Amino acid sequence: MKLKHSLTDAEKALYNIMLDLNYSEPYIQLADLAKVTGHTRRQLAPLLGDLVTKGLVLAGNEEVLDKLVHTYTPIVGRGNAYGYPLDFYTYEEWQAFSL
Repeated sequence: MKLKHSLTDAEKALYNIMLDLNYSEPYIQLADLAKVTGHTRRQLAPLLGDLVTKGLVLAGNEEVLDKLVHTYTPIVGRGNAYGYPLDFYTYEEWQAFSL
């Protein structure tokens, strides 16, 4: 994937964590990322904002079990964000999108 903007090591690390989570979890929320990374929501928010601005993460509200939740999905390849990448890629193929 050719990037228009340079990324910090923290942004790359967070993106790669999200990519790993996304393989089996279609609804990544800020609380999930805080739990996995050990960072606070306050630490994660600016990184996520930068990844969204740089076109690497899709963020938005989704209805899940009749509740509206704010989710984050990594964007891969030619601008696709997959809710269920395991339906399309093996785990090894999916990890090839890591930064």
